[in-house]
Amino acid sequence: MFAQFFGAYLLNKKLVTPEELTQAFEDKNKTRMRLGVLAINAGLMTAEQVEYVNVAQQSVDKRFGDLAVELGYITKDQVEELLAQQPTEYLLLGQTLVNNGALSNSDFEAAINDYKASNQFSDEDLVENTSESISKLVSVFYHLEKAENARVLTNYVSMLFKNIVRFVGSDFTPLTSSAVRDFSANYLVTQKITGGVNGITCIAADSAEYLEFAKRFAGESFTEVDDFVNETVGEFLNIQNGLFAVNESNENGLELTMTPQTRSSDGKIVFEKAAFSIPVAFSFGEIVFIISIE
Repeated sequence: MFAQFFGAYLLNKKLVTPEELTQAFEDKNKTRMRLGVLAINAGLMTAEQVEYVNVAQQSVDKRFGDLAVELGYITKDQVEELLAQQPTEYLLLGQTLVNNGALSNSDFEAAINDYKASNQFSDEDLVENTSESISKLVSVFYHLEKAENARVLTNYVSMLFKNIVRFVGSDFTPLTSSAVRDFSANYLVTQKITGGVNGITCIAADSAEYLEFAKRFAGESFTEVDDFVNETVGEFLNIQNGLFAVNESNENGLELTMTPQTRSSDGKIVFEKAAFSIPVAFSFGEIVFIISIE
């Protein structure tokens, strides 16, 4: 989850291009974590020191950690602690961007430090995959603390990204959100939520992206948009809203029900109040999720 939002930060700061980020997500699972990036992230070495060790390794047959200890940059105990760490997704993404030449070690050092400082994230926030840490990440990125029904909206969006990772894939980047009063798309799936709060939720996409989203979720191969594809996308929305309703009931005593989904092609939806539009860029294209909570 945190890799996706760190990627969005890099994209918004224009430190990487959409193409470089997409390629990094594709390559990330094949990346071997390097000790230098772990040391930079932990604040134990600077990018300049890491680069010096990398260059020195070209003339000395020694491992990075052994050479860094000899040079006095880091202790043997610190090396062992770093090597014992389980590589996190956002560090693997950073390492892949460095490997691919999209970032230098210095770029990565500046970016990760600024990302943590500007958002007041601790290392624990970026490592612990808890509901609380994910909610904080989502709230900070979308400035949801200022929104009406901030708690409900934050919980909904947090659940949405958990379900995207779980059911569709992790190769995505959340893009900047916007407030909309209407929205048009080739394909729209809509479901209303009623009860303790009332809301309208939508998935919107153009044809190719809509089809690919259905393929990912169903784990099947489709060649054209038909009733089954529409039902598949609708089922994702139904699962998302159902899990959200269960959580709200269990955690906050808020009872919610959902209406049957409606689907339209080349359609347009109009909201009585401004809705929250969240575009998400996948490797196959863009899907827009729209939420209006009253």
